[in-house]
Amino acid sequence: MNLKKYGLIAALIAGAAAPSFAANRGFAIVIDADSYSHAAKEVDAYARSIEQDGLKPIIIKDTSGNPDNIRKQLVKLYKDKKNPIEGAVFIGDIPIPMIRDAQHLTSAFKMNQELYPWDESSVPSDRFYDDFDLKFDYLKQDSANALYHYYSLRADSPQYLSPEIYSGRIKPIDDGSGNKYDLLKRYLAKIVRLRQENNIIDQLLFFSGHGYVSESIMARIDEKGAHLQNFPWMHTRRQGIDYIDHKRDRSVKGRLMSELQRRNLDVALLHHHGDVEIEYLNNEPDPETPLEMVHTIKDYANYVYRRHRGKGQPDDSVRTNIARNLGGLPVEWFEDEESAEHRIHDSIENRKLNLYVEDFADFTPNCRLVILDACFNGSFHRDKYIAGAYIFDEGETAATIGNSVNVLQDKWSDRYLGLAGLGMRLGNLVKYNTYLESHFIGDPAFHFTSAVEDLDANDMLQQPASWWKGQLDNKYPAVRAMAMRQLADADMISSDELLAIYTNDPSEVVRMEAMTLLSLYDDDNFVACLDMAVDDSYEMIQRYGLNFIAKRGDQKLVPAIIRVAKRNNTGKRIEFGISQTAALYPADSLVAELDRSFDPLDYAEGDAVRGYVAHALRKYADSYRLKDVENLCNNDSLPKKSKLQNIRTLRNSHMHYKVDDLLEYVQTCPDEDVCVDLLEALGWFRQSFRHKDISAVALNMSKDKSRSERVRNTALKTYNRIEDNRKSAVQKR
Repeated sequence: MNLKKYGLIAALIAGAAAPSFAANRGFAIVIDADSYSHAAKEVDAYARSIEQDGLKPIIIKDTSGNPDNIRKQLVKLYKDKKNPIEGAVFIGDIPIPMIRDAQHLTSAFKMNQELYPWDESSVPSDRFYDDFDLKFDYLKQDSANALYHYYSLRADSPQYLSPEIYSGRIKPIDDGSGNKYDLLKRYLAKIVRLRQENNIIDQLLFFSGHGYVSESIMARIDEKGAHLQNFPWMHTRRQGIDYIDHKRDRSVKGRLMSELQRRNLDVALLHHHGDVEIEYLNNEPDPETPLEMVHTIKDYANYVYRRHRGKGQPDDSVRTNIARNLGGLPVEWFEDEESAEHRIHDSIENRKLNLYVEDFADFTPNCRLVILDACFNGSFHRDKYIAGAYIFDEGETAATIGNSVNVLQDKWSDRYLGLAGLGMRLGNLVKYNTYLESHFIGDPAFHFTSAVEDLDANDMLQQPASWWKGQLDNKYPAVRAMAMRQLADADMISSDELLAIYTNDPSEVVRMEAMTLLSLYDDDNFVACLDMAVDDSYEMIQRYGLNFIAKRGDQKLVPAIIRVAKRNNTGKRIEFGISQTAALYPADSLVAELDRSFDPLDYAEGDAVRGYVAHALRKYADSYRLKDVENLCNNDSLPKKSKLQNIRTLRNSHMHYKVDDLLEYVQTCPDEDVCVDLLEALGWFRQSFRHKDISAVALNMSKDKSRSERVRNTALKTYNRIEDNRKSAVQKR
């Protein structure tokens, strides 16, 4: 294999102690030349630790700075017959693919690429490197940051993710002090040491920050049950699973930091909002005394004042108007709140509410794996980022999982985590639960010791699909879940079998997996599963079930919606899901089902409850979403800017029962920009019961030579997006 012509130099590391079993799988260590020259000793020691763990390491020194060259070599190494790689790590300043025109591969990112700068509206993603079947067009290198390379996902590319290998980033944070190579060397020395530990997962912490998943208590109660399914041996461990809620303290920051510093803590799953350099933990504390109540009112009044001052009216008039509108507040309150002393005090208090990158100077996290279920914390393309701060600190944290852009709150962030308890290499947590924005930060080949003797998840993952058929009744739920996934990937399990598993399996984790896989099967079994899911004992299945019902749009699911809508006691996030789902179904069908099934004897104030639910359903259904579609299709005088805004709402709001109107309009629309945007938005209807009609129109438009290349290309992409979703039950492995 001639790597030099690509600006790459590869070497097999020899001389390590013999592994416990045949090292027939490879692992690529990709590092830039400068980083290797500074840390050659530590990189070589890391490679030897990889080999001692049963993988054949291949060091690739990148001298080209070209992402395509690196990708080509990874593909060759993956196809190598002797030591095909199963994973790769990118160390130091390895080029960063910035992906455009692929927002449907993210969980939530939907920024307008036309309005915002490229470095903000693109998704930094190593799916470019680990998912070999994706096809891209190279656009350009960033003029300000040479590591950024922009790519557009092609219309003829697969429109779903299925990485062939797992991957991870070891990119030191750069605070301008010039010590990034020292940080790199320290981390590599640490990971070599941690690899020698005999450490099973028996200590887990999960945390919930303010405003996350509607602050649903039911969601977090049920989450502990799922963790016990993933790690059943923790039933007998003393304090094996701990939970911290942000409401535990007015400033929970110190408590959380202390827990993360525990040397015996194995995994932390942190649910909260985030930014590149911030973990948002607490909101403003609720006032507890009259003086605190006054202070809170003053804060709010001055917040409103700062928003409205300087807009043409004298400041005194602005204060007077705000004071009057807020019920007659004393105008003097504004003057006190605007003092420099008060602003300094508020700034200090606000720093106590969240965890910042700067806090790591006095914070030593020791938790081995930290999963950051938050927006932007995994923005490895930035000089400083939270996920990097964890692993490059002096503590014992080996790895983090984070997101390079914003992320969906209802994401299944711990999917397959139970297999980590059986020794699975942690990079697989992202490989098998992949989004464009999800990234493993640290050594992706790192793993815990299996809690079950003679059971190694890594060896299991190398078995053929036929072997997994015998694991559907395995005693460990995590194994049963992966068995379904492997069989679905190989098209060796039917939707009948998946529905039977969902119906009969006692494990929340297994039922969740069965429902998720059924979403790839376009038949009545998926609908039957969703009808049961809204009544499942596990809150997350209820929540996902409602989300799938919103995406499906099938009238057969109206009774399921109404069962939840009229239920006396639901979790807060379920209530939010009802409001979002009901908005995508016709109001008349929802209310008719309510009238048919409502029994006033089930409620203390039956008639009043029925009226309230009916009013809410009509309000949800008669929302801006419906008005947006009607204006788009029927209002010729609506400005183009408004039409484009209305179209963007369709990405999240799939108005299934208006598909006929949308398809008629997209084929006759005289404005190319509007036509292209609407075609792209219709590609988000991948799970709609109307998907066949949409894909048929898109295919016809893609072949229509009378249309512009831009329209035909977008139509082809929409067709492939929808059809790939139907085919993605059969993955590429």
